[in-house]
Amino acid sequence: MKFSSLPFLNITGKKGRSSALFIFAFLLSFSIFGGTLLFTSLQNGLKSLEARLGSDIIVVPYEARTKVSADTILNQGNRTYFYMPSANLEKVKQIEGIEKVSPQIYICSMNAGCCSVSLQLIGFDPKTDFTIQPWVRESFKGTLEAGDILIGSKVTLTQSRKLKFFGKNWNIAAQLEETGTGLDNAVFANMETINLLIKAAEELNFTFTDKSYSNKMISTIMVKVEEGYSIDNIASQIQRKVRGTQAVKTKSMTSGIAESLSNISKIVALLSIIVWILCLIILIVVSTMIIGERKKEFAVLRVIGSSQKKLSLLVMTESIIINALGGLSGLIVASLCIIPFHTAIKDALSLPFLLPGIFNITIYALFTLILSILCGCIASSYGAYKISKVDTGVILREGN
Repeated sequence: MKFSSLPFLNITGKKGRSSALFIFAFLLSFSIFGGTLLFTSLQNGLKSLEARLGSDIIVVPYEARTKVSADTILNQGNRTYFYMPSANLEKVKQIEGIEKVSPQIYICSMNAGCCSVSLQLIGFDPKTDFTIQPWVRESFKGTLEAGDILIGSKVTLTQSRKLKFFGKNWNIAAQLEETGTGLDNAVFANMETINLLIKAAEELNFTFTDKSYSNKMISTIMVKVEEGYSIDNIASQIQRKVRGTQAVKTKSMTSGIAESLSNISKIVALLSIIVWILCLIILIVVSTMIIGERKKEFAVLRVIGSSQKKLSLLVMTESIIINALGGLSGLIVASLCIIPFHTAIKDALSLPFLLPGIFNITIYALFTLILSILCGCIASSYGAYKISKVDTGVILREGN
């Protein structure tokens, strides 16, 4: 029998002992990788939400603060619509300190035979838009024509590349990248197409506003404040000069999310640290106890010619194998618990949740696996040190 095969024989021969060490390595890997994946996904979701907002202020009609508000569309994907006169756009433009303004229109499709699916529909003006188009360009380089729509990542891309809304088919120009927000369940179109959608809805007696005003209404105004001007001051001016509106600072929309994210992140980090410390302590204690029980085995190996260095290598090799297997299993289970169910996790937390890319996930996995193996080596190092102090003659005479 070769010495190199001893680690595998010891692991398979002592299943109870090996299983205990395996479980601790599994828990260590599962908690660290799972916690890291949750934390980074929440952080990515918040960054994505801030990027999608892209503006300093969102002007909405006052009624939007008493109905479903604009931020719930971004965060949760709720379907809603609310309107104000398009003349408000010019009033906002005239306020000193405003760099850019761009309107958006919200309508929603119905759960009826006229529509393929019930979704939030968002219209934007490509000539002035500075919030949606930077995101659109990541997936679509062309120009939206009348009748073209863009769909979020969670909307099913049909084989025909068409969706029916209000009895008519609309061409899907592109499917947008995932954001981890409610916008992944929305459909986007330019103003020309959104007005065609409103007209199609009116022909089927679905009305979102008075028909005589349908071409003179908008839902929100996205505002970019010039450098050097106070966002708070501009928001106050908008509410004072543009009656019947509410100027919502985008920071106030994300502050609550950031606070929730901070609290959840602290809990996840604390639990991961606690589990890591407990597993490391238990691994050290268990490894030390196992070394104590194996004194006779090591003494016999010394008698037949194994050096102290070889015995230490034996212990470390067993530790590396068990912790590598436990760590790998923890990675797989954590991945299966989070990656396929990330949408359900997002819905349960009611927070933006965007998984990192494959490259980053691979880096986190490798780091976790290395940390798991390293912890096993640290736990076994004390045992390896004790082996070097073993007095073979004394142990064999004791009959232990």
